[in-house]
Amino acid sequence: MASTDLSVPVAKAKGFLTITKEEIDALPDPVYREVLLQGFKSVFGRGQSKITADTIPDEAQRRAAAMAAAEKNWEDCKLGQIKITGGKGKKVGTGAIMTEARRLARQAVKDAIKADGGKISHYEASEITAAANRLIEEYPEYVERATKEIEERRAKPVMTSVLSSIKISDKKVAAAEAKKKKGGLLSAKQAGLTAKARPQANA
Repeated sequence: MASTDLSVPVAKAKGFLTITKEEIDALPDPVYREVLLQGFKSVFGRGQSKITADTIPDEAQRRAAAMAAAEKNWEDCKLGQIKITGGKGKKVGTGAIMTEARRLARQAVKDAIKADGGKISHYEASEITAAANRLIEEYPEYVERATKEIEERRAKPVMTSVLSSIKISDKKVAAAEAKKKKGGLLSAKQAGLTAKARPQANA
């Protein structure tokens, strides 16, 4: 069975119905949306068994608690920290956390190359990434550190006063638009020139 296949539990049959990625892709859009909706509904409803009229008599507070639990489940989805059906507990290390862990591991690989007297430019980026992935597999500390850093970032207030003091550069905007239209890279020198003054490629 391919890793993209899904084995969906059928409770009363006490078994599983396996569906393939191709079958999922072939679903009509309304059906796909319904399946997705029901799936999210189930995941968002997790951990709410104790939110009852007995534990929270006030209806408004009960609804607020249920919504807070659903929002927490959604945040956990984005961080890859929900319980995976058929898996072992929570699967940590996907999404934002994995991106941060890989960044930390890649930097560690680069530091090791430099410490060994090598040059980063002599290595393919894919080789550095592969080495970083091996580090993450061997040392869970990278995921733990990434998780901590992501949580700390989310806890910090948005610095609107600082952002409002930063001015947008018209020069940078023009250079970005020119690059988009040209479909290629501009040198730092060319980015500062007007379209008329910029050197043209030979025909």
